Amino acid sequence: MDFKELTYVLALARHQSVTKAAQELYLTQPALTRFLQRLETSVGQPLFTRSGNRLIPTYAGEKYIERAQEILLLKKQLDAEMQDIVQVHRGQLRIGLSIFRSFSLLPNVLPEFTRKYPHVKLLVEENDPAFLEEALCRGELDLAFFSLPTRRKEIVTETIRTEELVLLLPPQDPLASQAQRRPGSRYPWLDLGWVKERPFILQKKDQRTRQITDRLFHDYAFTPNVILEIQNIDVSRALTAAGYGCSFTRDIHAVELQAYQPAPQCFSVGRQRTLTQYAAAYRKGAYLPDYARDFIELVRKQLNTSSSSSSSI
Repeated sequence: MDFKELTYVLALARHQSVTKAAQELYLTQPALTRFLQRLETSVGQPLFTRSGNRLIPTYAGEKYIERAQEILLLKKQLDAEMQDIVQVHRGQLRIGLSIFRSFSLLPNVLPEFTRKYPHVKLLVEENDPAFLEEALCRGELDLAFFSLPTRRKEIVTETIRTEELVLLLPPQDPLASQAQRRPGSRYPWLDLGWVKERPFILQKKDQRTRQITDRLFHDYAFTPNVILEIQNIDVSRALTAAGYGCSFTRDIHAVELQAYQPAPQCFSVGRQRTLTQYAAAYRKGAYLPDYARDFIELVRKQLNTSSSSSSSI
């Protein structure tokens, strides 16, 4: 099979331009144009229509592109399997996670992984879960780590750790004295309705932490007084420590609160504890070499270690 032919068509679809696709492929524009003409003659119908300077896939073109992507993903999988057989513990691992998790995970995971697999090249993508899911499905990542749920049927997930979303109150907030101890809960419990008059620092609406907190507010039938929306959850914790407002964090980060003096106060909220699952994800049917599975276990080990530290606070 001529994989080069598939690569050319995908480049044309990606750029919607012969000129830009030719630049990516290191071909001349006339050579790529002749290739496309020959291919369309071979399949018996046009794969693209021309709209000004743009190439738009026809129905046949969309089917060709879809199958070309599948074939090239299978070829990547085959190449990875052959490489793993011939060159033991040599290869490349492309991982994705949020920038906030990378700060706490990578310094503890990468050194140990590289000591064990010095010939495996690591590529790291820091982005939001929606982007990471898309990248997995396109075959641009081997592993991704994010909080569930995902609706993508092409993705397989393995829960690494169950985490609790907890409320943070500023230091010395008098409402803390009303907190109650509940069986099975690591933190004192507060009725979320008691803080409905407090100012809140929340994440952006497209972030999963915000989506969970919005469901909590809906469950308690009130609209919070949001004085700031900010993407960086580390900054929201720091603002709570400074007395600026209430915020939320995962319990895995509770140990980090001790860096603030005085530290924010941490509470369970919700009718039941508000639990989320942090998971490793990979494409269904994808080949995972041993070193990819070991990377997942190193992340699991690190999160469980951090969990033990948090529970001792």
